[in-house]
Amino acid sequence: MVSGPVSALGFVRLVRLVRLVRLVRLVRLVRLARLASRFAWLGVLSCFVGMVFSGCANSECLRDDCRTSPPEGTIAGDSGHAGAAAQGHAGASSSASGKKCSSNAECPADKGQACVVGTCRVACTSHFDCQGLGECTTAQDADGLSGHFCDLGHPQKSGQFYTRCAEGTECDAANDFFCVGAGTEDLDAYCTTDCTDDTSCAPGYACTPLTRPPCQDICNLQGNAKDRQCIPSDQIGEGKPYQCGSRGVTRNACRPRKFCSPCKTDDDCLAVANQVCAKDESGIKTCTQLCDLKHPSCPWGTAAKCGVWDADLNRATCAHRFGKCTGTGKSCEPCLQDADCGAQGACTSSSFTGERWCVDFRVDCSCGDDAANGLCTGGGCPETPGGLDMLCSDATPSMPNSGICAGAYTSSALGSSPQTGCWPAN
Repeated sequence: MVSGPVSALGFVRLVRLVRLVRLVRLVRLVRLARLASRFAWLGVLSCFVGMVFSGCANSECLRDDCRTSPPEGTIAGDSGHAGAAAQGHAGASSSASGKKCSSNAECPADKGQACVVGTCRVACTSHFDCQGLGECTTAQDADGLSGHFCDLGHPQKSGQFYTRCAEGTECDAANDFFCVGAGTEDLDAYCTTDCTDDTSCAPGYACTPLTRPPCQDICNLQGNAKDRQCIPSDQIGEGKPYQCGSRGVTRNACRPRKFCSPCKTDDDCLAVANQVCAKDESGIKTCTQLCDLKHPSCPWGTAAKCGVWDADLNRATCAHRFGKCTGTGKSCEPCLQDADCGAQGACTSSSFTGERWCVDFRVDCSCGDDAANGLCTGGGCPETPGGLDMLCSDATPSMPNSGICAGAYTSSALGSSPQTGCWPAN
C-alpha cells in the first residue's frame, strides 16, 4: 500500500521496471531477428520513451501550462481593448457582423471586437477561435495597435479545418475530414484531412506524417489493441488510409505547426493558441511563444529557454537551448523529422513535454554487468548537448555494443514522474 510521497515514487518506478522487463524481451526478439534496419527498433524505442518515462501522454497539442499570454501593448494583451474580452471566448460566441466602422468605439468591445480596416472584427488567439468566421490574421486596429483578428474573407466550413472534435463525431467525413486526438473527450482533438504537401492544408498547418500503432499484428509491427489510438487492420494497406511504416502505420495529414516549426508569419503558427513567428538565436524564423523573463514557461520542457532573440519583434520568446531547432543528427541533438537525423538516425520525442531529439544508430553502447532490466546510465553513450549522461537501452547486455543511446533523465524531484529528454533543468 502506498503511504507517502517516497513510497509512491518507488511504486511508480517499480511499475516502470516491470514494463521495462517486457520491453527487454521484445527488443531481444527484434535484435535476434536482425531486421533489415535499426528503424524497426525505433518503434520499440517510441514505446520506451512514451510508456516508461512519461508521466502522461498528450496527443497533438501543447500543454496549457506551456502557453503564454499575448504581449502587453497589443490588442489581445491589453485589458483595455477588445482582445482582453476575447481571450476566454474569442470567436467562439462573438457575432462577427462585419459592421462598418471608423473607430474602435463603434464596435462592441464586450464581444471582443475592434475596428480593423473599416470593419468590426473579433480578436483571436488562434485560427480555432475564428471557426465559421474566418482565419486568425495579424492586423492593426483603428488605434494603431497590432493584434490578431478574424479575417472574415476566409471562413472555414464546420467540421473541417479549425473544428474541435472532443466527441469524435464532429468532423465532415463526407469531405474526408477525420478527428485526430487522444480519444473521446480530448478537448484539444481537431478535424483534419489527408494531404500531399503544405499547399493542401489551411494556414497554421503543415503536411506531415501521422503515425499510429496497429491494433493487430501487421506490416512486421506488433499490434496493440489496448492502445486507444491503434488503427484496425481494415484501414491499413494499398488504397486505404494508412500505409505500413517502420515505426507504425502512417498517413500524411494536415497537422498544426507547433513549437520550432518553420514559418514566415504569425498566420503560419496560429493553429496553436498564442503562437508567434519569430527568429531564434540562429536567426531562423520558427513558431514559438511569448514568455516572461522573470517567470519563463516554454514548450519542450527543459529543452527551451526564454530570451529576446528577435530584434525586430523585441519581445521575449521561447527558443531551443541548442541554439536552433535542428542539429546535425548526433545523439540528442534537436530535430523535427527523421530526415534531420540522417540516414542512420531517427527523430523521437517525449509524449509529455513534446521535446524532439535524434537517436543516432551509429552510436552503440553496452550495459554489461551494470544492466538493470536492460537499462543503465552511460554504457559508452556520449553526453547530451546539455551535459547529461545518456541512458543505454541494452536488451542483451552479455553482447558488447548491443545497446542504443536513447535519451537521458531530465527530472529527479521527489514525487515527480521520471522524464526523458536531453537537457537538464534551467
